[in-house]
Amino acid sequence: MTSQSKDDVVRRALLDVLMPDPQALQLTIRLPDTPKKKLRRLRRVIRKTFSPAQLEAPPSRVSILEQLSSKSLSVYWSDPRSGHYANQVWRMGVARIDAFCALSGMPICCGDVVYRPFVSRAYLPSNHNRMILAAVVPGANAKALTIES
Repeated sequence: MTSQSKDDVVRRALLDVLMPDPQALQLTIRLPDTPKKKLRRLRRVIRKTFSPAQLEAPPSRVSILEQLSSKSLSVYWSDPRSGHYANQVWRMGVARIDAFCALSGMPICCGDVVYRPFVSRAYLPSNHNRMILAAVVPGANAKALTIES
């Protein structure tokens, strides 16, 4: 059994790096792959015709408990389909879709100032898609929401 000195090992490693073996070099060279196509998201044509907002059945009981600030309310909500919320916080915003007010039943058009339930990543209430028109809330300042363009 022969042992090589440390100098020989270092010297051989440097020579392998500077002058690699042609057979070993062939193993490391990758042939160029075909270029990947860039995926482009196609715009989908909406074939469904949208009808005006359909009137949902009003909740069994909804009432405004108090106005917490100029842009938030405390609402009591009770409905056998969407649950019971004794002190739910609703915040002022702009309606993104046409709907009906849960408090008065009046139609809500896209762009109207409304109150919606507070939603976060960790909390999604079952009535998150319902709205209350800010104009029917007593003492609410519908102009408190400024929209910047």
